[in-house]
Amino acid sequence: MSRLRLVALGTAGALCATALCTGAAPAGTKSVPAQVRAPHTITVGTPQTVGPHDSGTRNVPCQGGQVPSGGGVRTTGNGVFLTATWPSGISWEGDVYNDTNTPQTFTPVAICTPQQHATRSGPAVSVPSGQTAIVRANCDPGQVATGGGPNAGDRGTGSDSGQAYISQSSDIGQEWVGRVTNHGPSATILQTFVRCTNTPHTAHVSGPTRLAQGATGTAHAECGPGEVPTGGGGLGNPAVDFNESFPTTTGWTMRATNHGSIPLDLFARVTCTQP
Repeated sequence: MSRLRLVALGTAGALCATALCTGAAPAGTKSVPAQVRAPHTITVGTPQTVGPHDSGTRNVPCQGGQVPSGGGVRTTGNGVFLTATWPSGISWEGDVYNDTNTPQTFTPVAICTPQQHATRSGPAVSVPSGQTAIVRANCDPGQVATGGGPNAGDRGTGSDSGQAYISQSSDIGQEWVGRVTNHGPSATILQTFVRCTNTPHTAHVSGPTRLAQGATGTAHAECGPGEVPTGGGGLGNPAVDFNESFPTTTGWTMRATNHGSIPLDLFARVTCTQP
């Protein structure tokens, strides 16, 4: 597949001068009284194989009456790109596109909890071939985002769809932001989903990982002392496409590839709570 020539839209460093990367609450936000706290457990799904230059989808359900607070996707190759990571009922779903010449595997990962959550979604937006789009999903007043993600996986209107690669999946207080660039030949649909609760959460961001043109690298954000991750993701320039994004026991790790024409930064971001 021929690469799109993407133009840098400003550095992530500029973005990180805002609450998006600092974890600061938006102006005027009031603290929310703590509700019943609950444990959060990482649940790993069954690996799925996806063929060369093809898309794949897989979900992992929470068990025993639990629900996902957030989740992500692990992959085996640098040429595999995330096109969806989002909550679907009691499951977390991941979609990928394998842009290599060999079969690859990917695995959805959910953070499951008995704590009550609600799912909210943003509008469904058409993303033409070669274009970048952002969709935001907002929690109800008084709630905070615990996790979320965009879904642009294999939702195109033509053949060979499912090539809208994620370049942002991160919280901003009461909302989740999803961004994709459509590398496929046909228009696709982007929709962002957020998981919400009224228990206080805190966001943490990593330092920048500088990626040379065409390079792949990782970034990791850690929760604070005594906290556990409930969701996460990352962000950078729209030309930095996600290869994988997943929770660890104490934070969030992601890997991405710079498809831009200049060196660009990648940041991981994690949402955490006291269990």
